[in-house]
Amino acid sequence: MKKVVKFGGSSLASAKQFKKVADIIRADKGRRYVVPSAPGKRNDKDEKVTDLLYQCYDAASQGKSYKRILDKIRERYEEIIDGLHLNVNLDHEFQ
Repeated sequence: MKKVVKFGGSSLASAKQFKKVADIIRADKGRRYVVPSAPGKRNDKDEKVTDLLYQCYDAASQGKSYKRILDKIRERYEEIIDGLHLNVNLDHEFQ
């Protein structure tokens, strides 16, 4: 039986968590479709990527600069990419 699984929030908050999710997916061959959502908090003082995206939208809709917020989002994804030892460049996505 094919299964759809969704992961996000704290389960995708860091490279370590991504590795745990990969193990969960690999543990059941039926888990064929994976739906990821935005990374959550890594600790109590951290921000969810979803909240940062809302902040970007709010700033942009008010004609304010959102570059600082977008940089935070990019840094989160780059930290995960580095922690997973991937060769991924986000330049195009963050133009």
